[in-house]
Amino acid sequence: MFIPDNSFKNIIFQELGNGDKSISNLHRILTDEGHKVHRLVLTGYLKAMEEMGLLTSKEFPPSKVYSISTSAEKDIYETLNEICANLPDIAPEKKPEIKLYFLQKLFKRPVFRGEMIRAGFEGDPEAFAIKISNEERLELKKLLAKRGFKLAMKDQAYIIRDANYDQEFEIIIFQAILQKFKAGALSVDTKQTTLGI
Repeated sequence: MFIPDNSFKNIIFQELGNGDKSISNLHRILTDEGHKVHRLVLTGYLKAMEEMGLLTSKEFPPSKVYSISTSAEKDIYETLNEICANLPDIAPEKKPEIKLYFLQKLFKRPVFRGEMIRAGFEGDPEAFAIKISNEERLELKKLLAKRGFKLAMKDQAYIIRDANYDQEFEIIIFQAILQKFKAGALSVDTKQTTLGI
């Protein structure tokens, strides 16, 4: 039986980010990509996402076409990925390290590989990070599970090696706040959004 999770929501957003789609069109694409979901389950999932305000739909008889709601809230990982993608002064090869630094500093704990992937991370984190011990990882997973944050059993967690990206951290926080409150037009000091690296 197919049980949708948060990653499935991200897959839906990714597909609809490429343009509005009907249920049958979306079902065909997901099936082609190897996601085994019954069409009726997909229909119910899309309807639930619409009721939550994440999607909007339009009737084009006999089809219903879904699109991402303009009011859909991005989580911290999606926001971080989007902001980093739009910071031209950061070298692309530094962005994964900066993302890990940001999440580690923000959460004040090691960061799991699944979280890094949700933030658009690709590659081997061990190029700039250290894997924490199994005991520490299991303890952290228990703590997060109590708070309702479930992780894959074998998901590894990492801490950044010696690095300081405080300037980038502040810029990302600054951009995230402006984005969250739709206040970009109120900010006139564009120097704060530029890095001198």
